[in-house]
Amino acid sequence: MQSLTDEQLMEFYQSNRDGMGKQALDHLYIRYSKPMFNFFYFTLNNDYSKAQDFVHDLFIRIIQNHHRFNKNQLFKPWIYRIASNLCKNEFRSSGIVQKYHNHIISTSNICIPADETENLLRICINKLSQELRSLIVLRFKMKLTIKEIAEIYECPEGTIKSRLFNATKELAKLYKQ
Repeated sequence: MQSLTDEQLMEFYQSNRDGMGKQALDHLYIRYSKPMFNFFYFTLNNDYSKAQDFVHDLFIRIIQNHHRFNKNQLFKPWIYRIASNLCKNEFRSSGIVQKYHNHIISTSNICIPADETENLLRICINKLSQELRSLIVLRFKMKLTIKEIAEIYECPEGTIKSRLFNATKELAKLYKQ
């Protein structure tokens, strides 16, 4: 099963072909749990326990909505779209962005960075809006292509390029300050 594509594994899971559905989902979990954890960790303001919870919530959503996966599409953008929507819902419901900014301001002297530049960059990324931060994380941390990000956001590649340009411009401005 390790040699199967993500899409083939989802097809196995959807059809439970030869009783292999659980194994197919296990392989998808092994492939995606760490990258998804990293995505949630960086998008949700470096909250380790929340990132773990979101990974579990993500796979519960996949189990509950496996029938919505179109086998003619790629799995990777589909899973990131679900993950991105989970983050958007979190930011909308709790107002976490403002709480986090207040927390960063009050505790910025507590962190002793291993690398000053990396720490400063992380703080600047965390000051970006949720959408811009997600774009930066998807493109530069998760190393997704413009095309994959466009599929996640369900918009043209040109729109993603423009948003990424604005995100990096804003990040550069914050970094200079």
